[in-house]
Amino acid sequence: MTHDLDTVWVAFVVANEGIEEIELLEPWQAVINAGGSPDLVAPRAGLVETMRHLDRADRFPVDRVTDEVSASDYDAVVLPGGVANPDQLRQDAGAVDFLMSMFEAGKPLAAICHGPWTLIEGDLVCGRTVTSWPSLQTDLRNAGATWVDQEVAVCRDGINTLITSRKPDDLNAFCREFTKAFAETRVLV
Repeated sequence: MTHDLDTVWVAFVVANEGIEEIELLEPWQAVINAGGSPDLVAPRAGLVETMRHLDRADRFPVDRVTDEVSASDYDAVVLPGGVANPDQLRQDAGAVDFLMSMFEAGKPLAAICHGPWTLIEGDLVCGRTVTSWPSLQTDLRNAGATWVDQEVAVCRDGINTLITSRKPDDLNAFCREFTKAFAETRVLV
């Protein structure tokens, strides 16, 4: 199976600040390299600001805002991490509603590091096998997930494919698995 994402639109859903830069840029480039089309989706128009650990980094333009997107606009979603990013994003009703609608439509989602934190707000991890940054394991377990300590977890035991990863060191495996899952979804459609 090739990782051909031609005609696949991927929403990168983030808060307007606090995104771990490498967890946005490497998956973004993986989508482009596979022929896909990424969009940056955030709660507010304008720019998002990334972080390199605790240091401010670059800013990137928002393509769409969370209140204006729907599941019919995209084929898949990526949730980058960063501690502040998902903590803010899970408080944005538009973002949570969009993620819930993507799950309900059976569309794949990939989340890395602290990214799965946002999924808890939509009750989207119950019964799923996931991984994340280790400090989230109690929150994810309390939300009904089975948490595993491995570089990437691909869970197909649910209404969609859910790909999760722990940290920046796991980005190669994360990008490989989510592009594969996104391509498989395209073939099925």
